Amino acid sequence: MEIIVNRLPLLLFFLLLGLPIKAQTDKRHLSSESLAGCPMVKIEAERLPDLNIPRSGHSLFIVNGQPTVIGGHTSGFVLTPTAEYYAYGQWHVVPTVYPHDAGGSILLKSGKILLFGSHEKNLGIGQTFEVEMYDPADHTSEGFGCLDRKRVMPSAVETDSGKVIIAGNWYNDDAIEMYEGKSQFSEVKPVAIGRARPYMLPVSNGDVLIFGDCNTHGEVITSTFVDRLCGDAFCVPLFEQWKPFPTDAVSPRAEDCFIGDMTYLVPVADRKTGQAAIAQVRDTVFSLLPTEVPVPMETNWGTIHYCTAIVADQQAKRAYMAGLDMGMHLCILSIEYDKSPCPLTLYYTDPLPHLGLTHLRLTPAGNLLIAGGANGIDNDNFSPSNQVWLVPLTSNQDFHNAATASWLWWLAALVLTLAVVVASLLWRHHRNKQPEAEEPSSANEKVDEQFWQRICQLMDEQQFFLNKNLKLADVAAALDTNSRYVSATIKQYRDCTFSDFIAAYRVGYAQQLLSAQPDKKMSAVAIESGFSGESSFFRAFKSVTGLTPTEWRNR
Repeated sequence: MEIIVNRLPLLLFFLLLGLPIKAQTDKRHLSSESLAGCPMVKIEAERLPDLNIPRSGHSLFIVNGQPTVIGGHTSGFVLTPTAEYYAYGQWHVVPTVYPHDAGGSILLKSGKILLFGSHEKNLGIGQTFEVEMYDPADHTSEGFGCLDRKRVMPSAVETDSGKVIIAGNWYNDDAIEMYEGKSQFSEVKPVAIGRARPYMLPVSNGDVLIFGDCNTHGEVITSTFVDRLCGDAFCVPLFEQWKPFPTDAVSPRAEDCFIGDMTYLVPVADRKTGQAAIAQVRDTVFSLLPTEVPVPMETNWGTIHYCTAIVADQQAKRAYMAGLDMGMHLCILSIEYDKSPCPLTLYYTDPLPHLGLTHLRLTPAGNLLIAGGANGIDNDNFSPSNQVWLVPLTSNQDFHNAATASWLWWLAALVLTLAVVVASLLWRHHRNKQPEAEEPSSANEKVDEQFWQRICQLMDEQQFFLNKNLKLADVAAALDTNSRYVSATIKQYRDCTFSDFIAAYRVGYAQQLLSAQPDKKMSAVAIESGFSGESSFFRAFKSVTGLTPTEWRNR
């Protein structure tokens, strides 16, 4: 053993000397293909860890570098009052006050997320007045207010003065209302045309333009009227031939399609032929953006169904809109909007079955993130996706994803693996000479109490217990110690096993869900509380409380 350890540097040197160094892989493979004059580039989408809860009708943000999904409905078209954020290579579930299925959301200048409206019941039925504030800093939610009218499928913008303007509805009356930082929202004015998921674009003089292709009953709007916050509605001649493109399941956001100087990009379609094009909205002037070739409408595998609004990368001077063709290939249209006419490029992937393409965000590195969404081209709301994909449109990396890591990451992983192997061998060789980590005793009571507080912090603040696959070794690794010490500390302070300790946390979380949502299905409570299924949930609940979940809820 001593020979192996003493010669470890030499072994590492020869191993690394013969290591095939792999240069960073660019996932954008240039192709000689073209489609009606539009260049085609094949890319490799990268699968990130799945969401814990399949969902659609939710909101997707990237805040402080962390992807965050909030609300929506899950399998069976059942409302889910939860959020998830991506950190340390996995998604973490936290509760919200309301589900906000097809509700409105906006990231405020304060850094918090305002959530408002929702379907009232499962299956996309009804509307609500519900409002809450989600704080990405500590992943907590607070229900605090009430909309002026029940809404679902609304949109919102925040003005320079900090006021939030809201419009849009579904199977209910529409009007413009305002949030001024208070618990009560107030109506500003009626609209000429009620819309679902309208575009709301801030322009000069504090005005906001409101338009879209779909009215509150899902019918195509044939009128050319555009509503506005200040002044009367006005006609847009461009809309006589071209209608704003529909965006499936998500309200468009002004900050996504903004390219600077009071200018926005909006996808439009010819009312007769369906041919797509790009409209430019500069203040109150609507015009077509000139492109080198027409927007491609099909691939070798069939028609492309574009289903997202445009997201603009202002630093790269490129904008993107996405769709799926009939072969389930993800298609991303790139628009170099700073040139005239604008060059277009169509990126495409291998088929991505069960991709939910309704929720798309630009990452800090200039790539695209897709998380959850209605399943497939048919927008199956009963079987939403839990898939998360990173679409690499630049050579920059996001979220420390191993699939895009450079060779340095591979080298680091190799060295780390060797270090673990050597450490393991050393531990086995000297286990009779080296004492085990001390179990808690009065001699080190202060140190043990600090360690106990660290264990509790993992549960209370980071909610490790919500991971249904959580193991004792996971907690030990997070605390940089061994499993024996964690187990002994829990035994001293709670007089129970690690399994019982975690079960108690999960039961407490389940009690909060049952109190806040007494009509919630037990199966959903079990999964959202970190249990692997209903049977383990019922056993643990009975053991901790002396009652079944149903008995506890009824009391």
